[in-house]
Amino acid sequence: METLRIFDTYLYEISKGTKPVALVTVENELVLKIETKLKKLKIAYLIEPLEFNKVNIFFGKKECIAALKTFLKPLNTLNPYEDFILGAILGYDIQMQCERFLKRMAG
Repeated sequence: METLRIFDTYLYEISKGTKPVALVTVENELVLKIETKLKKLKIAYLIEPLEFNKVNIFFGKKECIAALKTFLKPLNTLNPYEDFILGAILGYDIQMQCERFLKRMAG
């Protein structure tokens, strides 16, 4: 299954230290399987329910997940600052995040 392959790739990147946190969007049926694996590997995670039988699963370094828990809400309701921090934590290109932030601040 493609989603589980992506999940495993992110797990590898987190274990090697090349990615602090990852995000996968999965159907509810896969949550237990992913959650079981994250618990077994002692990787911090956060589950955000979505509509249409799906969830976002953020997982990675415990400090990053703890920071996400302080402000995370549905992604489409994040303010420009929260959106910028989330992108930085997920390892997105900082220049692109700055451009996105400035566009969002301009309206």
